[in-house]
Order: sequence, then C-alpha cells, then structure tokens
Amino acid sequence: MVRRCGWIPEERRGPRRVVWARGRVGTEECPRSWVTPESIGWVEWFFASKSLGRSELATLPAKEAEAMLTLEKEWREVRDGQQS
Repeated sequence: MVRRCGWIPEERRGPRRVVWARGRVGTEECPRSWVTPESIGWVEWFFASKSLGRSELATLPAKEAEAMLTLEKEWREVRDGQQS
C-alpha cells in the first residue's frame, strides 16, 4: 500500500505521490516486473554473449536485437552506478 502497487485496488492505494524515481523518470505506483520464460532466455543469452563474444546485432530479428540493446543499456547503467 505504501508504494501504491498496481495489483492493489485503486481505492485502497492511498493518495497519489511519487513512489519510485530514477533520473528524470518517476511513477506514482510501484513498477511491475513482467518476467517471462522468453525474457529469462534473453538475459541468459545476453550474459553468454558477454562471456563468449557478441553476435552481430544486424543478423538478429528486430525483437531480439531490441532486447539485446535494452539489456546492454541496463548493464552499462548498473555497472557505471556500481563504480561510483
């Protein structure tokens, strides 16, 4: 209830306020994670490619290339944040 999670009925969530923020982005309810077997596979593939060498993004289907680019961006953000 404190973070206004989306699975709680609207009338029980309490007043609207920012409950999560990062950089210039914020939300009034807790972000929901949508982890699927497919997304877990992409994370595993991403880390395997990091260990073994990257495959050429241009050869991947668009959905897979987008997933790899998103994971790369998040990886850099986490890595850079840990170095601070």
